[in-house]
Amino acid sequence: MFDLRSLLIGIILIIKKYTCINIKVYAESNDEDYINGIILLPLVGLVIGFVASFISSFKIFYDDFFISVIAFTYYCFITKTVNLRDTYKTLNYIIKPKSQSEQMSGTIGIIIICMFYFVLIRLVDVTTLFIMPVAGYSGLIILSTVFKRNKDGTSIIKYCGKYHKIAAFSISFISAVLINYKLVAPLALTFMVSGLIVDFMDKKIKLLPNSIEGFIIEITQVLFLIFTYLFKII
Repeated sequence: MFDLRSLLIGIILIIKKYTCINIKVYAESNDEDYINGIILLPLVGLVIGFVASFISSFKIFYDDFFISVIAFTYYCFITKTVNLRDTYKTLNYIIKPKSQSEQMSGTIGIIIICMFYFVLIRLVDVTTLFIMPVAGYSGLIILSTVFKRNKDGTSIIKYCGKYHKIAAFSISFISAVLINYKLVAPLALTFMVSGLIVDFMDKKIKLLPNSIEGFIIEITQVLFLIFTYLFKII
């Protein structure tokens, strides 16, 4: 189904979209390359998570809060805050402020999410950060099934097929088992609760904005951190 050249071009396109790494593609690309690259999106999350986990491991030498700030700063830098910006846009879209100057819903939402990151990165086990981005990117692909309406306005969800979902499900849970088997339970619970949230939004939102994808990634990651802490994996 996939060829190596198309996979390589596709993963480069995905890396450019979701990270600050700007790799030049000298070969011509098409939609098929992009679609093939989506299947490796959870692996991009795994690499991002590895570095975040490494940074978090320095908690044994330095203050926990200081390290959590460094780890979150790294996350914002490597992802270009693209998902946080999408979350801001989505919250404003859902609540629909009366004017552009009244977009307090997005601002408050981002502040709350950042507070969760700062606190929970400090509290959870370092292996949690390894899996966190995998959960976010895998969740985006897996939860694409929940949307029943037109998905043409999205850039990832509309392309997700059976093989993408199988790969995302497999990569996320196999990674959790290999890195820390205790993370399997909060990961499963995260996908279930995220599915309920997405299903609710699918019924309430008239038109899916492109920014919904970044919102799903961020919400899934924060839920994973919360459930991991509630399961006392610290």
